[in-house]
Amino acid sequence: MGRLNVQIAGDSFFEGLKIINKKNGTTEWVLTAKRADLSKDGKEALLSGIEMKMEKQGMTVQAEKGLYDMETKHVSVDGIITAHTEKYIITTSEALIDSGGGTLETTGEVKIDGKKFNLTGKGMKADNNEQKVRILNDVKATFNR
Repeated sequence: MGRLNVQIAGDSFFEGLKIINKKNGTTEWVLTAKRADLSKDGKEALLSGIEMKMEKQGMTVQAEKGLYDMETKHVSVDGIITAHTEKYIITTSEALIDSGGGTLETTGEVKIDGKKFNLTGKGMKADNNEQKVRILNDVKATFNR
């Protein structure tokens, strides 16, 4: 995933960016970033200080930096990433977020902390629409009472 190297347009950048994505008049997600540098072709934005709220899924993703693709509306994020819902918190170091599809995927180390369990492993596919999270390898689970 780590393809956050992008040709930046120049010395100008956005400070405080907010992207609101709506479908049929309903807000699907809101992405905010402290800073955004646009690529030379204007199709990608290198973001820092990211927070993405996926309203329908009830998930908030926070990341240090990422690359937003204007055409696909996918976000590749890097650094420490946390995804919060009411039921659990996912922590990883890199992820691809399909905001429209409500999915989050990573090949990196993953930690999930729930109210009654803790999971660790490597690689993950989370589908928030179906409320499913699959840890792909080296899974260790601890259940709390």
